[in-house]
Amino acid sequence: MKSSVLVAVLALALLSGCATAPFADPEPYADTGVDPARIPAAFAASVAPRFEQVNAVVFHFRRRAVTALGVAAVDRPARAFTVTCMTPLGVKLFDVVCRDGRDEGRFVHPALKRFGGDLAQAAATDLARAYLDWQPPPGAVATAARDRLVFVAADAAGTTEYRYAGRDGRLAEKVRIEGGRRRWSVAYRDYSQEPGGLVPRGLVIENRQYGYRLVVTTRE
Repeated sequence: MKSSVLVAVLALALLSGCATAPFADPEPYADTGVDPARIPAAFAASVAPRFEQVNAVVFHFRRRAVTALGVAAVDRPARAFTVTCMTPLGVKLFDVVCRDGRDEGRFVHPALKRFGGDLAQAAATDLARAYLDWQPPPGAVATAARDRLVFVAADAAGTTEYRYAGRDGRLAEKVRIEGGRRRWSVAYRDYSQEPGGLVPRGLVIENRQYGYRLVVTTRE
């Protein structure tokens, strides 16, 4: 398929309307008598160490949306993953990898590059935030707020909130705040119990710096 045809396909996708995230909010956090300090580690231990997914991905950017098919392979112990997204016609949109915790955007389609910035690297970093680090670092302070059990990890640049919900305290959101403003967030939805452990079947990733949102829904 010629390059001009590829760009035309992407342009048509970019003109499609924005879809609404198909996920219900999790149940509010409920105190069941378990020491709140134990919840992050217990939850992280319940997540599958490795999993593969075929996902429907909607990339929202500047009031437009690109619909794509995503294939993800995650290896938590190795702090590694690969994610490739393609249009329904097989045109690759972006390709990102992470090895030993180091994420890299290997490819982004030229039709997306014209929006500016390194979108492939931004997507790689956001997916690393989603697929790695399932519990706050030591020293995070716990509090109850907005139907969540929230652990706040502070550093020199800002804070990262790990928000847990439901009776069993599953990770519902990560939120990064710098200078009093939200910089990025990851919402985890629709956990399923797989043979290896829990796996989220829905992700909503927002990047305020680049102004985009990724809505990821597992198909198989």
